[in-house]
Amino acid sequence: MLKHVVSSILVVCIFALNPQKGFTQDAVFCREIDSILKARNMPFPFGVASGDPRYTSVVLWTAIYTNQSGNVPVEWEMAADSLFTHPLLKAETIARPENGYSVKVMVENLSEGQVYFYRFRFNKSYSPIGRTRTAARQSDRLSFGVVSCSSFSWGYFNAYAALAKEPNLQAVIHLGDYIYEYGPEKYGNTQLNRKHLPKHEIVTIQDYRSRYAQYRLDTDLQEVHRLHPFISIWDDHEIANDAYKEGAQNHQPETEGDWNIRNSTARKAYFEWMPLADNAGLSIRRALSFGNLADLYMLDGRLEGRSKQVNSPDDVELSDTSRSMLGKEQADWLIESVSNSKAVWKLIGNQVVFSEYNVPPKMGKYGKSTDMWNGYPAERQRILASWNKKGVKDVLFLTGDMHCSFAFDLRYNRSGAESSFGAEWVTTSITSSNLDEYSKRWKVRIAERLFLKKKYNPQAEFCNLRDHGYLRIDIDREKAIAGWKYVEILKPNRAKSRLAKRVVKSVKKS
Repeated sequence: MLKHVVSSILVVCIFALNPQKGFTQDAVFCREIDSILKARNMPFPFGVASGDPRYTSVVLWTAIYTNQSGNVPVEWEMAADSLFTHPLLKAETIARPENGYSVKVMVENLSEGQVYFYRFRFNKSYSPIGRTRTAARQSDRLSFGVVSCSSFSWGYFNAYAALAKEPNLQAVIHLGDYIYEYGPEKYGNTQLNRKHLPKHEIVTIQDYRSRYAQYRLDTDLQEVHRLHPFISIWDDHEIANDAYKEGAQNHQPETEGDWNIRNSTARKAYFEWMPLADNAGLSIRRALSFGNLADLYMLDGRLEGRSKQVNSPDDVELSDTSRSMLGKEQADWLIESVSNSKAVWKLIGNQVVFSEYNVPPKMGKYGKSTDMWNGYPAERQRILASWNKKGVKDVLFLTGDMHCSFAFDLRYNRSGAESSFGAEWVTTSITSSNLDEYSKRWKVRIAERLFLKKKYNPQAEFCNLRDHGYLRIDIDREKAIAGWKYVEILKPNRAKSRLAKRVVKSVKKS
């Protein structure tokens, strides 16, 4: 049996919680969520999850519901099979009220490229059995699911249910907007019985925990977490719409308090509820390697260094070189990491569209969003110039946020196909509204054809502004394949309906 070194990860609290004598579970969630949990009377109502798979480690997660106060012990175990006939390790950790009774464990010294099964035990009850896997140093093929923008109130999580059944995934890459901060009437399909709880915009730690709890009670979301490890980053709605380092469009200090408090509160809740490794700064920027086939760089294009968005593409400050999407430290890290990578493919998990694009005049009301990289052209050009100088090839930007599907040919010169150095693949939303929710489908199809006209976007190869679902990517040493898989969202339990594919051949082969 392998020797295992195990360490429980404690969420670092970066703001002061008011100490409460006799702290109980009732204080963790809002009244509506607490009523649901009491009625279900389950110790593990949110299921299990794993994340950040590396060669010899993985993060395990759960959260318990209990009437006990104070710290409570929770056991966990890992095995080589789902029946636990070949147990590998078993240990105890602590669920703490200051972390909302969430539990995270970093399991280390595992074997490379192996599938493992895990479960938790509390008060003589077992959690569901989760499945996870470590990364492999030697691999000729990798597959990932790519998702973003899962608004509970816009539809059913059928895409998560379909993604859970995808075979041979190394991990699911979640690019943000895992939850939405809005109140129940501001954003969603009012005809569905899926209104947000609590019944107001979330601001406090109890609010954010309650919203994550509502999402995690969804059985489709639980299932995809149970079967696949996640590699996740936040976008804006885990905090507030169109967030940047010092504020957000959807934050009003007069009624919602200090931005820094809300920011740190939301980040703390994210780290409590997502299966990623904790760190002192609660930073989501990190790199994961999958042998010499792929390196994956996960960015924070929101809170680490983003300057406030300009008001329009005509703003005189748009090209100011002091404005940044990533902040200098993160941009330098990205430039150097990708330039020095020895892997065939350089994957970049990115919140918003990196490629330069134009909106056709007849689509003018949709505008060219300055929340995308189009709003930070000087920093984008610095990154491109550095990579071009160093001859970087085989870059794949994986992007969310847009609620639509796009494939862009990444080019150092947007008009020159010979300058191609990779691709940007944009995953559509799990449920969040796209043009199809606001306009007739035949009109949306016209908009798609306009967008793909070479006089507007010579680098654009695929555009779907109508459908919801997820992206699957499959890479080997010769090529990378993107497959967009679309599902219905207005009725539960709808199977996959359509598939669109694009292929990019590797320039450098090893």
